Amino acid sequence: MGGLTDDQWALVEPLLPDRTPRRGGRWRDHRPIIDAVAYKYASNSPWREVPEHFGPWQTVFYRYTVWARDGTWYRMLATLRSHTHTAHDLEWLIRLDATLVATRRHAALTGKTPRTRAQRPPRGRATPPA
Repeated sequence: MGGLTDDQWALVEPLLPDRTPRRGGRWRDHRPIIDAVAYKYASNSPWREVPEHFGPWQTVFYRYTVWARDGTWYRMLATLRSHTHTAHDLEWLIRLDATLVATRRHAALTGKTPRTRAQRPPRGRATPPA
């Protein structure tokens, strides 16, 4: 269950967001994150079971969702598809693409707009009015 080959990485690396932060610390290298997502989709395991050597699963999941929102995964898929010779090389990316499409479709079908933290109802029991 490998991630990207060196040739594939050379194609994809320029498409990834800058690792220099706007605030806070510097992002980890992107390649282990991509390999972790490859592992997750190739093994069909939950995010919490991504091996620790890829980094914390929360970091992997966070970067996965950020890249899904900003279109990074779609740019990577388009580039890799145009340069691949066998579908087997990108089997995990095809599953990732299907997941991204299903996720966006589900979000679109709910008809709900996302609520900000301030708009969410408080957790726990509501106190009765006085």
